[in-house]
Amino acid sequence: MGILKMFQNWQEVEGFEPKAVIFTEGDPADELYVILAGEVDLTLRGESLGCERKGSIIGEMAMLESATRNATATARSKVKVAKLDRRQLQKMIRESPEFSLRAMTVLACRLRAVDQYISAQLDRQKPAK
Repeated sequence: MGILKMFQNWQEVEGFEPKAVIFTEGDPADELYVILAGEVDLTLRGESLGCERKGSIIGEMAMLESATRNATATARSKVKVAKLDRRQLQKMIRESPEFSLRAMTVLACRLRAVDQYISAQLDRQKPAK
């Protein structure tokens, strides 16, 4: 079963208009989001980390470590998301290996994006020869 099928009848669903901020760096993390429709831009200090689309998960890092948000998520288009609180996230992790694997894959991709961001910042700081 695909991740979108898991959430097709989910009760906690929210919509966002284009350019609406879903969460901001430094915000407390009370929910994780599964994108059911649309596209979401993720930024770190105003720099792009990429665009997430239908079937992706956002907000996972802060939820997994009970920390504040380290990125900003902004709707690029009209967006529909399923929201999971910590209790629901823990239940999905326990009961759905497919969801757990998807969350780990998203997390790995996000870490790669942050690695690229850091590398770009370091390259900008190198003195010109």
